[in-house]
Amino acid sequence: MKFGLLKSAAMTSLTMGLSFGAMLFISTTANAQAMPSQAQIEQLRSLPRAQQEQLARQFGVDLQMLDQLDRRDGQSSRQRQAQEDVVFPRGTEFDQYGDPIIPDDLERQFTRDDDELKAFGYDLFAGQPRTFAPTSHAPVPSNYIVGVGDTVRVQLFGQEDRSYDLVVDREGTVVIPRLGEINVTGITYTAMQELIKHRVNERLIGYRAAVSMGELRSIQVFIVGEAYQPGAYTVSSLSTLSQALYVAGGVSDIASLRSIRLMRGGEVASELDLYDLLMRGDASADRTLQSGDVIFIPPRGDMITVKGEVNRPALYELKGSETLADAIRLAGGVKSEAYMGATQVRRVRDGRRAMSTVDLTAGRNLERSVQGGDVITIPAVSDTLDNSILLVGAVSRPGNYEWREGLRINDVLRSSRHDLLEQTDLGYGLVVREQGARRSLEVYQFDVALAIEGEPQENLQLHERDQVLLFSRYQSREEERQNISRLAMTQQERDQEHRRELLESYRRAYLENLVSDEVGDNGDEAEERRRRELRTPLRDLFGTPDVDDSTEGRDLADFSRERMLEPLMQRLQRQRTERGNTPFVYVAGEVHHPGIYPLVQNATASRLLAAAGGLQESAYLERAEVTRMSVATGDAQTEYHTLNLLDVILGNEDMELQGRDRLNILSIPEWQNTYEVTLRGEVRFPGTYAIRRGEKLTALIERAGGFTDFAFVEGAVFTRKELRQQERQRMDRLAEELQREIASNAITGTGGSNQPYGEMRTLLGDLMAVEPIGRLIVDLPRVLAGESSTGDIQLKDGDVLHVPSRQDSISIMGEVQMATSYRYDRELTVSDYINMSGGTKQKADERRIYVVRANGAIEPHRQRRGWFSSTGSAELRPGDAIIVPLNTTYTENLQLWAQVTSILYNSAVAVAAINSI
Repeated sequence: MKFGLLKSAAMTSLTMGLSFGAMLFISTTANAQAMPSQAQIEQLRSLPRAQQEQLARQFGVDLQMLDQLDRRDGQSSRQRQAQEDVVFPRGTEFDQYGDPIIPDDLERQFTRDDDELKAFGYDLFAGQPRTFAPTSHAPVPSNYIVGVGDTVRVQLFGQEDRSYDLVVDREGTVVIPRLGEINVTGITYTAMQELIKHRVNERLIGYRAAVSMGELRSIQVFIVGEAYQPGAYTVSSLSTLSQALYVAGGVSDIASLRSIRLMRGGEVASELDLYDLLMRGDASADRTLQSGDVIFIPPRGDMITVKGEVNRPALYELKGSETLADAIRLAGGVKSEAYMGATQVRRVRDGRRAMSTVDLTAGRNLERSVQGGDVITIPAVSDTLDNSILLVGAVSRPGNYEWREGLRINDVLRSSRHDLLEQTDLGYGLVVREQGARRSLEVYQFDVALAIEGEPQENLQLHERDQVLLFSRYQSREEERQNISRLAMTQQERDQEHRRELLESYRRAYLENLVSDEVGDNGDEAEERRRRELRTPLRDLFGTPDVDDSTEGRDLADFSRERMLEPLMQRLQRQRTERGNTPFVYVAGEVHHPGIYPLVQNATASRLLAAAGGLQESAYLERAEVTRMSVATGDAQTEYHTLNLLDVILGNEDMELQGRDRLNILSIPEWQNTYEVTLRGEVRFPGTYAIRRGEKLTALIERAGGFTDFAFVEGAVFTRKELRQQERQRMDRLAEELQREIASNAITGTGGSNQPYGEMRTLLGDLMAVEPIGRLIVDLPRVLAGESSTGDIQLKDGDVLHVPSRQDSISIMGEVQMATSYRYDRELTVSDYINMSGGTKQKADERRIYVVRANGAIEPHRQRRGWFSSTGSAELRPGDAIIVPLNTTYTENLQLWAQVTSILYNSAVAVAAINSI
């Protein structure tokens, strides 16, 4: 703070100097002979002398002329200096003009650790004086004793007004014209006023007088002992003992604040205890100084430390036989959070440190004496709330509630509409209770909706310090956003910060016992390690995959089961049931939230199903299996128990569960999710159809009414989801290999071509931009006719059949002069169509020309007719495409280039067929 004030003062001086320069520049620009205005003069006067001289030289201002104006107006430099601050932070140096110099490390000098306790009262004298000039502008009190050297101002009003400044001479008198000598020394200021007015009324008829004090006399005092700057000081005759200390820079770091003595004539005239002044405002011992007085500051006496839950923790000086009550009173009393029943007092006895615990609620202990070096610590009350229960999780108003005998769940949760959030799971809630000195946990499960309705078995009676946990029925925030109304989400976001803070407090409360056992570890690190280590033993416990694998990488909802149960499971992991098992049970299979759950009191299969969010639609109700491990004669044995889930749901049957039991909910045989297949194009009833598992393509086409009269069945495109994924993987691998080979050839210079590197990169980019089609080559006419050697096609989820309109064109693409499409002519051959497109380019590979049939099959252009016959050209059909590939010798002998061009061309053919629908 001190550094800020000093730096602010320096910046203010700089700002004022710039402002004055700007104003004076404007004034002198308008009139070269103009004098500075009075406002400019006053602003210049307020600047340090160095800045005054600098600005005067810059703008041609005569400072001597301004000094003459000062003397004329009675505002001398000395008078202005007396009005300025005279105390600055210790360590401040001043320049030749008396202005403060800001050291570079001043901020560091005055920065301290807020946790470090300081001796009380010394901050009051943390400054040093800028000047020792007496203060002459303070008001004169009525009991001021007039003495030699004081100036008395007498103003006469009557036929002629007169004013006299009269100095009390060595004889103690003042001489008033026409009145003579009047002895005023040794009397009070009020008595002097009455005396002079009385004389005027007696001797000067028609006049009245106004009497006041002018400049007061200065006195010299000595400040010795543990003063910050001991020596002789000239102070005002109005100064008191404390004022002299303040102006002189205060006391040293080892000075006593409780026994400052005023020595007058060799005797103690007064003893000032600054604690009385600072704590109670008692200035009765703060005597007015006289010339020749000596202020003696002895070293401080014994010190005690008072800290903890007190209003003013600090080090305090002892003066006499103080008690613990006095020590607390010095520290400003205790805070409302203080626990007086276990106050710690550390004391040095016989060269050793000892500690005692004192119950200050007993009045007799408050009278115990304290001694130097004592450290008194007032602890805080425990954060644990007695006479309360904690409600946490997916509730509208989480927090602590008052507990009373007979309190039940529906006394706290009265309405599922107003007291719960929209995403609250109404079928699953927990009550967690600590028992015994070991604080072992007992967990009770209840149905939230039934408890609110008052169902006796579910509306549990709560005990003091119980914790009631309510969960979201969703695991991730994304699920919550998709299923919760916008209004409810907006309202929850408004209070979300409070809920998260409370949830974090709940999590830490469960983990504190675990963390406290980690000797030498940071608490946060121990908690994080426990969290990481939790999954492995739980997985090993049931011999199952990690139950959290399904939620890895997901943004868990704040009140999801996994997030809220985690700290509870860590506490329970150290406990054992009566049979010696860990108090966990596992549910797997067709439930909404499979995983590991705490073993609750009176645990049953039905309660575990409720904890897991209930059964999925695919659950097999006639049979479920419970796997139980028991130890007999020292060996572990596995038992299998079956139960009928339908009877469990209806309440006709249930099974009590034990620690480490595993409940497996089976799936209905041949159960699957709905499969969908899409028919597009020239189908009588195109659209997306739900199919049963194992259904054939011909059966689906029959359900869709068959094809239209314009269907081009030979050119149908059949795509499959899994084939698209496989194509994408092959294309990625091919692109990676191609990129490596391009880079290798560019570095080693292999190959005999001058194919530009940028052109190769463009082709590689085209490969990466191609979207895989996932086409399955199907000869649909033969499949429909039952002539296919592979039989009918069994459909899978996501299959799509594209049936284009009848086509009568032939497409040609690749290394030809103009890639285009022509009308089909059965008289024309492949060579004819190539010639019609301008022939092949120089880079064309004429030996590898091939034809892509309308159904996606590929045939080479040149074909042998027989064993001894010559090769002939492939016979063209409507919808076919002729591909002229690139000769790889022009691409530096890249072995992968043929594959790349083949993918590009074949994908283009399939896309063209699909887009024609």
